[in-house]
Amino acid sequence: MLKLNDDHDGQKDENNIVTLTSHQRAILGPIMTTSDHDVVYHYQSSLRIGELERYVISYELYMGDEIPTDLTLDSLWLKIKNMESMTLRAAYLMGPYVLYADVRCEDYHHGQRLFISADQPQFEPNIQPQQSFVAELSLHNLKKKYVWIVDVASQILFTKQSAVHFSITVGGNRDSIKGDFAGNPKLGVQSPRVQVDRLTTTDLWNTSLLAANHRLNKKEHLVILTHGLHSNLCADLFYLKEQIEKTQKQHDEELVVSGFTDNVCKTEKGVKWLGTRLAEHIVHNLYNERTVKISFIAHSLGGLVQSFAIAYISYNYPWFFEKIEPVNFIVMASPMLGTVSDNAVYIQRLLAMGIVGKTGQDLSLQKYAGLEEPLLLLLSKSSALKRVLKYFRNVTAYANACNDGIVPLYTAALLYLDYDDILEKLDIGAEELQTDFFQRNIVSPLNKAINILVPQRVSQNGAKIPVASILDSAYSVLIPPLPDRTYITDPTSRKEVIVHDKVYSEDNIPQEKTKTQEDMMNSTNVLLKTFNKAFGGQYKNLEEEIARNWHDGVKWRKVIVNLKPDAHNNIITRRRFPNAYGWPVIDHLKRTHFSGSPRTERTWKLDPIAEDEDFDWIIKPTVDSVFDVGPTGMICTFGEMLENLKSSTLEGISDRMSSSTYSQEDLFKYEQDLEREGGIFP
Repeated sequence: MLKLNDDHDGQKDENNIVTLTSHQRAILGPIMTTSDHDVVYHYQSSLRIGELERYVISYELYMGDEIPTDLTLDSLWLKIKNMESMTLRAAYLMGPYVLYADVRCEDYHHGQRLFISADQPQFEPNIQPQQSFVAELSLHNLKKKYVWIVDVASQILFTKQSAVHFSITVGGNRDSIKGDFAGNPKLGVQSPRVQVDRLTTTDLWNTSLLAANHRLNKKEHLVILTHGLHSNLCADLFYLKEQIEKTQKQHDEELVVSGFTDNVCKTEKGVKWLGTRLAEHIVHNLYNERTVKISFIAHSLGGLVQSFAIAYISYNYPWFFEKIEPVNFIVMASPMLGTVSDNAVYIQRLLAMGIVGKTGQDLSLQKYAGLEEPLLLLLSKSSALKRVLKYFRNVTAYANACNDGIVPLYTAALLYLDYDDILEKLDIGAEELQTDFFQRNIVSPLNKAINILVPQRVSQNGAKIPVASILDSAYSVLIPPLPDRTYITDPTSRKEVIVHDKVYSEDNIPQEKTKTQEDMMNSTNVLLKTFNKAFGGQYKNLEEEIARNWHDGVKWRKVIVNLKPDAHNNIITRRRFPNAYGWPVIDHLKRTHFSGSPRTERTWKLDPIAEDEDFDWIIKPTVDSVFDVGPTGMICTFGEMLENLKSSTLEGISDRMSSSTYSQEDLFKYEQDLEREGGIFP
């Protein structure tokens, strides 16, 4: 007979009853303990912008080889708590201080049908300060070992200085995880039945180096991922990275999926500035003597950034693409023609004035200091880019037919497209207009401008196409329209999302000043309304010229997809479950671009760079200015200024201020300290 108590020594009493020590109780596990001693793991951590952590939780149902006769299958419980102050729920621009979390079984795959509810994944996209995500870890099968994977990601958008502190707790029953354990923030594992492997952002993005089969002398295929405006690499493109890496067995070379993280919170500084930094990082930090192939995959603004990076490398390091085989060039919902035609006049003027810095000017096809023509026009016709682009095995543009409030179809698909075929395949009647988010009434016009790019409109002839406004897309980054449970658990319930998949060459582009071109430019097709209703013929003609340049000598595979809101983030599956509508797109990308290495060797010889072409727009350095960024960029810039002041001249003000993490409360205290020390504040 067993009796549990808190004595330090386990021993038998006169009635031969065994009294267990705390350690022995832990060995027996949750089925034999009280709620006060039932926490088997607790840890506290924090995440900055673009960071995520993974916890791989392994649990031995029983010790030894024999199944105990009194074994029960009581569930474990998981709690992830956002530990930030509740006052920070309103601190949107300084954060937001929000977390995403999900938990799934080790063998979960989105292609399998889940019949048992206990096997279904659980997730929460919007854990606010002082809120908790609680999930049941079911022990419903009699097997020796259970393994769950828990991902926690930061949802911070606008600053590198803020961090979200959180705790993760695992207990043997729901009551046991209710404590805050503030006195022991890194309690760790409390039972030999439990093993928890914690993987940081750095660990997760260096899996190829950590893999058991990694060989130092193996040739490498470098895959560069590039994020978009107000986005980040490590969290927002992590699902895409993992899916690409799952094709490793089909390749002779080691797949090394990477990117550039230091453009985060600086995406308003212009395509040239961003692309130059990406290019230098590729050449000096990612390239090595084992690199034999390279692929580029970008989302949104990243498509233009990676294009400039290729042109920059081609001109400044001409040996690079002569030595390394270009394999895949993929853009996903990227504004390759800018974002002029569908913007209201006041939005266009705000862009031109720099409401989102030089990036906004680039996207609105403006000229500014050092540029005789708009940057996107120069980029689209550059021989430095074209000489490389046409030698990629695959040049592909993925574009949303609808429900993308950021980048409309015409610019993501480079204008020339079989719009009638696409419209015929879209199930327009089954969709509703996505225009009723309550945020529309409480967010200021300035915030609308900050979250620009372009809404798609309703046609004037009565046909409706699903739309999502700018504001909807910005709002749904944090609170996305969630897929229903059936979609996640039953692959047979998912509709086909690829509505058009065709290769377009110069031969598919109508000649200028012909009836074919005139018919397209005057088309009443609802999918072209965003282009043909341009408020200025000047920009319409400029966008058409840029589109023709992109097709000059290059074959583009255009994959048009029909996704539910929020399509702009769904297309890359920004978060595994809230953006699950994008799973089929990533599956298509894997299948068509990473299905295996071609066995045939190929040779390529790059064309020379045009000698009479002016490349000042590439080689002249960008002059940095604090005014190159818009309002949200200023948030990060100001935070960095405070950080530099703190570290260089104000280190002795307070031990409390030694942390580089600033809450809004700290900023007020910081100002008071400066006043006492005779600082810069009056």
